[in-house]
Amino acid sequence: MSTGQAAVVAVVMVAGFAALWWSVRRSWPWLLAAGVVLTIPTEIVYVVARNALFGDAAWFYFGSVTAGAQLVLLGTLAAGVRLVHIGAPGAGAVLIGTGVGIQVFGASTDVWIAHAGIAEPGGYPVDFAEAVQVLLHFAFLATAIGGALLALGLHYRYDRRPELAAPSDAEPGMGVRTVIAGAVAALAFVPAAAMETVKGGFGVAACWLLLGAGLVAAALAGIRAAVGVVVASAVVVGVSGPASALIQAEHSSFVRMWFLVGFGVVAGAAAAFPSWRRWAALAGCAACALTLAVTMLIRPDGMAVLMLALLAATVTVAIASLGVWLTQDGLSPAVLGPLMFATVIGACGLLADWQGTGRRGPNAELFREPGHLWLYTVLLLLAGLALVALDHWRTRPAPD
Repeated sequence: MSTGQAAVVAVVMVAGFAALWWSVRRSWPWLLAAGVVLTIPTEIVYVVARNALFGDAAWFYFGSVTAGAQLVLLGTLAAGVRLVHIGAPGAGAVLIGTGVGIQVFGASTDVWIAHAGIAEPGGYPVDFAEAVQVLLHFAFLATAIGGALLALGLHYRYDRRPELAAPSDAEPGMGVRTVIAGAVAALAFVPAAAMETVKGGFGVAACWLLLGAGLVAAALAGIRAAVGVVVASAVVVGVSGPASALIQAEHSSFVRMWFLVGFGVVAGAAAAFPSWRRWAALAGCAACALTLAVTMLIRPDGMAVLMLALLAATVTVAIASLGVWLTQDGLSPAVLGPLMFATVIGACGLLADWQGTGRRGPNAELFREPGHLWLYTVLLLLAGLALVALDHWRTRPAPD
């Protein structure tokens, strides 16, 4: 990530948090629409003049598409807060969990698109592969635009209906400290991008900066935000390490991995709807931890690609359970947005440096060094237990 790209993302995120501070109820559909609009220029350039993406304006193209994705996530999390506030925690949990789980699905989609139609000898020609990639980009862009327009239409059609009214006149709000914390975490990426980089991302110093900024900013937002960031980061780091290593180890199953990740996100969202979602999260974390422990003890280089579905389902239902808990103070967009991303990227980079991969995250060598798997096992177990324990911590939000 270049400094210009990080600056574009930071400015857009600060504007997004300002909108949420103004009104969560009124701003969430517009954040979705604005996020989609920000991605359109890059998608058009990708189709019309792909080489221009890597020219002098590369910082703008990549910055705008990254900022657009983050705005969509903010809007999705804010919509989840709204649903929980009006008495629909199941639907809110599904939206929050899917909002974060779809980030994993989006990353796997990028991999799939990059390899779509790239065939072995005797397969599809290169021109056909490029045509498939362009069509996929258009299909996903059209879906995003349609989804944003649908969200705006539903908002104007149903927002004022009495059955969607909140239990009290007070709409879900985001405090000033929460807004500042989210903005600080987003702005931390600007100096981090100016520091030394390694292959694939931020260097060690930048990772320390991001990790520290995420934790300090979370503490600024309050004890619940700090706890939420720690638990969310434990879940995401515990899942992303094995998932990243598994994806990089499987070079011939990109389409199958894409479907498995998608299936996992859907399964996790389904498990997040009932009120016992925290127990489903604990079960998922325990199942992942057990699988990693068995893999570490028996065959560290033989983990099945089916594990991706379990990992995707676990991160979706776990974040959904945590997100519902965080909606009590309107913390979900900040904690599960830039605060978590800064902390996770910093932690993953430092873990990769400790493991000697020279990248921003673990690679395929993780399964050839089984001694490192214990850390992810412990993180997932502790995170699952914490999600169950947090359900008993229900206090009124403190005024700013």
